[in-house]
Amino acid sequence: MPAFDRATFDDSRWPLLHLGLPGTLPAHGHEACLATLAGYLGRGERFILLVDLSRIGLVPIEQRWRQVEWFEEHERALREQVVGSAIILVSPIVRLSLSAILFFKPLPVPLATFPHLAAAEAWAAERLQEAGLTQARRR
Repeated sequence: MPAFDRATFDDSRWPLLHLGLPGTLPAHGHEACLATLAGYLGRGERFILLVDLSRIGLVPIEQRWRQVEWFEEHERALREQVVGSAIILVSPIVRLSLSAILFFKPLPVPLATFPHLAAAEAWAAERLQEAGLTQARRR
């Protein structure tokens, strides 16, 4: 699968998990992203999720419904393990897509949106500290 067809996961600063999307993913890339994220939930460890949506466009309706379904399937693990989700959003269209998903299935974790990475990382670091978790340093 070409790099532009898949999400990137960076756990080098665990328990900060950085999920980057290179653009709007095709269906197989979206499913692979959800499967990888489910794998992180399967670890049984608490973490914070930083999601960079700054490069994506309109999310297809099928993917929005699949996201709602995935949130329902993993609600308990999300609630127990994800201490927060910082989302980088720059597009009003993407903000609308996210709002539609969260209307049908609100996330059971604290969520905040930011216009750039620095603000999202600062918020994530505060949530980790509040949860008593130590973030690995940048390499």
